Amino acid sequence: METIMEILFELILEGSLEASMEKKVPLPVRIIAAAVLIGVFGGLIGFCFYCGIHDGDGIMLVLAFVILVITVLGARAIYRKRR
Repeated sequence: METIMEILFELILEGSLEASMEKKVPLPVRIIAAAVLIGVFGGLIGFCFYCGIHDGDGIMLVLAFVILVITVLGARAIYRKRR
């Protein structure tokens, strides 16, 4: 069951990433795919911040901040490349 969920999750994330960057895909579908990616990564970062604050764990807060910075820098690089 865990393997099936992992495969499905990977397909959804990879499909959303590819669809959001493909010019042949209609714009509304690309926007939905980008929203799915933002929701997943935003949820991951938010969960890490919550766990860090709730448990008082500084390492988790640093990890969440690093993930946030990497995500923003990566999105910025992709945006500049696509322009």
